[in-house]
Amino acid sequence: MVLRLLILLTFGGTVLASPTPAQPSWKPEMARELAPDALLVRLDRLVNVCVASYEDLTTDLLLGIAIANAQLRTILKQQALQEPQRQFVESLAKKCDFVESRIESIFSFPSGANAVVSKLLIDSEFWQSEGDGKMVAIPDQMRNRRSRRRRSELMMNDPQAMMESYLEAIDAGGPSELQSDECLSELLVNESENEFNTTANPKAGPTARRLILSRECSAAMSLRKRSYGYHLTHKLLFYIVLGRQRFANVDRSFVADGQRTLCEQILRESELIAGFDYPDLFRDLFMEQVFLCAFSDAPDFTNPGWLAAIVSWQNGEGCFKYYADGGDGAGGPNALTAHCSTHMTGVGAALLGLFARFQLVGQ
Repeated sequence: MVLRLLILLTFGGTVLASPTPAQPSWKPEMARELAPDALLVRLDRLVNVCVASYEDLTTDLLLGIAIANAQLRTILKQQALQEPQRQFVESLAKKCDFVESRIESIFSFPSGANAVVSKLLIDSEFWQSEGDGKMVAIPDQMRNRRSRRRRSELMMNDPQAMMESYLEAIDAGGPSELQSDECLSELLVNESENEFNTTANPKAGPTARRLILSRECSAAMSLRKRSYGYHLTHKLLFYIVLGRQRFANVDRSFVADGQRTLCEQILRESELIAGFDYPDLFRDLFMEQVFLCAFSDAPDFTNPGWLAAIVSWQNGEGCFKYYADGGDGAGGPNALTAHCSTHMTGVGAALLGLFARFQLVGQ
């Protein structure tokens, strides 16, 4: 389903001129490759593949484009953009609008949970940033100290045994993809029974909607039940959507605590994947982990080394694909299906837009 979301090659010189907001404390050799203009150029290449393959777009890919489009809309609200840059971002956002419009011809109501969720989440307005603060860079010294501590903790165990245990656990737990769709549809259409009533928000206005969540979804999304892999990222996506719905009976601190708890669990998995040098099998999952937790403002996931690894997986066509498939840059009638994983490419689009926004606008 769409919900396994879940998101820089600069050509000969910088195409765009950057403003001067606070920048992340990234190492100099990464600065050009990970600069916001370079990320936007990469996103443009990715979107061009989607425009050329409009009839073959999937909901996974459309969701990523909608999220990327939301980041572009947030960037365009900034007065500090120089005119060449603004024109480039406006042009890119218009392409994203065109790609995003494909959802209108894919699904019609009434339909199942998958279609309901796809139709309602593939909307750039839903994903636009609510804040206007500048991104706070993590000092390199602090980041390195954290990294050394975590590496030493990992080395206390047998890394190979840890990976074998992870492979055994990754399919365990919930929610399943079907449960994710059904529970997200309950958040979006709001028609069930709820355990979250205990988190009532006394500050919510009298006209705010109340969430009524089914017992099944309350159990599936419970933080008391351990999840791994995509089950864990699906659970985080649920909490992200829950927070953006602003239900009267759900306190925002409850949602924030849930997202923080989930990203702490996800971080252990992400560090394990990175420690094994990003095996092809886990790259799609790793991208999803980084995007969702960075979107949730978890600072450890703005790691420039991780972002550099991810952007290096974008192939010659402009998209992402499993197992380092051959044929990068080769021509063909359908680059999307020949050279791209639509899920990875969707997550890649969301990531590129998000990290460009972090640098140009903030979190």
